[in-house]
This record gives sequence, C-alpha cells and structure tokens, in this order.
Amino acid sequence: MTKVLFLLSAVVLVVAGFFSYQNREAFVETRSKLRDNHAAIGKELVKIEALNKEVGAIILNKQKADDDLKNEQERLAQSKIKLKNAENEAERTTQDIAAKQARLDEVKKDMVNLPPGVTMDNLSEHINQIKTTIAANETQAADAEKATKAKQEEVKKAKDQLEDVVKRIEDRKKSFDRNSMSATIVAVNNDWGFVVIDGGQNKGITTDTKLLITRGTETVGKLNIVAVESNKTVANIVQKSLRGGLSVAPGDKVILESLYQ
Repeated sequence: MTKVLFLLSAVVLVVAGFFSYQNREAFVETRSKLRDNHAAIGKELVKIEALNKEVGAIILNKQKADDDLKNEQERLAQSKIKLKNAENEAERTTQDIAAKQARLDEVKKDMVNLPPGVTMDNLSEHINQIKTTIAANETQAADAEKATKAKQEEVKKAKDQLEDVVKRIEDRKKSFDRNSMSATIVAVNNDWGFVVIDGGQNKGITTDTKLLITRGTETVGKLNIVAVESNKTVANIVQKSLRGGLSVAPGDKVILESLYQ
C-alpha cells in the first residue's frame, strides 16, 4: 500500500512538473507580448502627442488667420469707404471744372465783342482809362454846375470842412500836422463804382495813398486810387468796405486812413 501511494505521488509530481513547464512557456510568451504591446502603445502615445501639438499649432494658426482675415476685411471696408468718398470728390471736382469751363467759354464769347486791341491781359487797364475819361467828363460837368453857385458852394464847403475838422478833433483828440488832408467827393458813378475827389497832387495824394470816406463822425467806406492829377483824384469804391445801409454820395468827405487810425 505504501508503495502504491509513493508511485501515485511520483506520477502526480511528474504530471505537475509537465504542466508547470508548459505553463512557463506560455507565461514567458505572454510577458514578451505584453512588453511588445507596451512599447507599441508608447510609440503610439508619442505619435498622438505629436499630433496633438500639430493640431494645437494648426488651431492657433487658424485663429491668427481668422484674426488677420477680419482685420483685412475691416481695412477693405475702410478702403471702399475712402474710394467712395474719393469718387464723390472727383465727381464734384469734375462738375466744378465743367462749370468753370462753361463760364470760361462765355467769357471767350464776350471777348469777341471787345474793342480792337483789348484783351484779357489789358482789360483792367482799358477799364481804368474809360473810368478816367468818364471822370474827366463828369468833372467838367460838375465844374460847369459849380460855376453857377460857386460862392454858395465855397461857403458850404468851408463850413463843412470846419465842422468836420472840429468833430474829428473832439472825437479823436488828435492834432493834425501839415500832412493832414481832407477833400470832398464831387461826383459818384455807381454804375462803374468810382468817385471823383476835388483834390489831387496839390493835397499830397499819390497812387499809394489810402483814403477813407466819412460822413460826419461816421466812416462810410474805403477807396482805392485809380488816377491822380494836379487837383483831382479818381478812385474805385471798395464795395465790401461799405457799412450796411450806407452808400457813397457827393459831398462825403475823404481823409487819410492812417490819420483816422
């Protein structure tokens, strides 16, 4: 009986050793596969991490591209507005040029009817010559009229001049020296916008003299001298200098602008 048990134990040990050997091979093989799987998973994780970085960079680049696109779209909108404004300004300029060209064409048509020898360059000179001629004629007419009432005009002129001097002395408290000057407007041509003054070189007036028109203590306006003779002066009325509601009339006084100031 003891031998049988011993034999059975031996058989069991042999069988157990056989299965243990077989399982060892399987275990070694399993561990080897697990190690290979872990290595493969590690490589894949590295690839995934690299891909995640690439995706993050792509997302950042996309955001930057979206921001750049938005900025470019805003700049494009501003450029379109500026372009529209420039087009409107160009259209206005074109219309203005067309209007000026039309006016120039009208002036050229009018130039055809000008007297011989008169051009745009010397038109102002011819106008001043005409004014001087008209002034001479009007002065002669005024002189003829003054001849009939010379004494009365002389008395009135002396009185007006005296009152004017007294007023200016009282209002401005200035003492005028020998360079002070007072003259009277004897004729006014409103159509041509000029006056004739009863004083010229004899009162120290030159083409550079600045004159004011006065009436009592009021200043009516300013004059620009056109021509100066020995005893009379022709001057243009500076229209924009006239005070509201006032116009130049014969009998108005003329003084030096520097003395008034």
